[in-house]
Amino acid sequence: MIAGCVVVFRIQNCPAWTTGMLGLPGVGTAEMLIVGIIALLLFGKNLPSVARNMGKSMAELKKGLSGFQEEFRSVTREAERSMAIDMHDTAPAERSRPVARPAAPATAADDFAAPKFDLE
Repeated sequence: MIAGCVVVFRIQNCPAWTTGMLGLPGVGTAEMLIVGIIALLLFGKNLPSVARNMGKSMAELKKGLSGFQEEFRSVTREAERSMAIDMHDTAPAERSRPVARPAAPATAADDFAAPKFDLE
C-alpha cells in the first residue's frame, strides 16, 4: 500500500504532470483530445478555414507584439542614456545643516515649572 502511494506521489510531482503537453499547467493529452473533438463537432467542414484564420491572426499578433517590444526597448535605452548624461552633468547638492533655535530667556516661574518637551 505504501509503495502505491509513493508511485502516485512521484507521478504527480514530476514536471511532465504539472506542465502538460503544451507547457500549460494541468493540460495533458486527454484534455487536448477533448478540445479537438469539441472543435471538430462545432466547426466541422469549416475547421481548416477556422484554423487558417486563427494562424493568420496569431502571426499578426506576434508581429505587432514584436514591434511594440522593440519600441519599448528603444525608449528604455534612450531614457537610460539621458539619465546617465544628466547624472554626470549635475553637481552634488550641498547638505543642509540644521538651524539651532535661540534659547528663550529664563524667568522666575521657570524654576518651579515642569520641563517643557519639544514634540517637533
